[in-house]
Amino acid sequence: MDYTIPINDLKDGKHQYGFDIADNFFDAFPESEVKKCSIHVDVDLIKHGGNIEAFFALSGKVTVVCDRCLDEFEMPIENDGHLFFEQGDEPGEVSDELVMIARNEPRLDLQQYIYEFICLAIPSQKYHPEDENGNSACDPEMLKRLNEIKANNTGGTQTTDPRWDKLKDLIN
Repeated sequence: MDYTIPINDLKDGKHQYGFDIADNFFDAFPESEVKKCSIHVDVDLIKHGGNIEAFFALSGKVTVVCDRCLDEFEMPIENDGHLFFEQGDEPGEVSDELVMIARNEPRLDLQQYIYEFICLAIPSQKYHPEDENGNSACDPEMLKRLNEIKANNTGGTQTTDPRWDKLKDLIN
């Protein structure tokens, strides 16, 4: 799918676009942790002169790996974003919200920006949601193993490095 918008013939005012993002979207981003998704992105462009203001609103689901049990699960996401595009001599990102595009650029490619807004919508820690009883929906076998490891690490006497013991003597 094409995520570009022709801007040469775009008249001043508000223009609305919609994109449905599917699994193949992430083929262009091999480093992405997301490979499966179902996301809809609405983009409102407001053109005034050589400048374009873009408002992004995305919602949908991504399949991610749980940081606790390592199983995949679908996580709902939502995010809103805002960018300014200005025409100039040197194309490139000026700041987090301002992007310079070449004066003669006929199209505005939104694929990278949509990808970044999707990534920003995913929390840094991803865990299965709890079920209706408040229990983790993680793989029960993995949770059992994690609890066994935790019990083994805290069950015995705690030993310290003897080098630190000498430093503790200095404090007393």
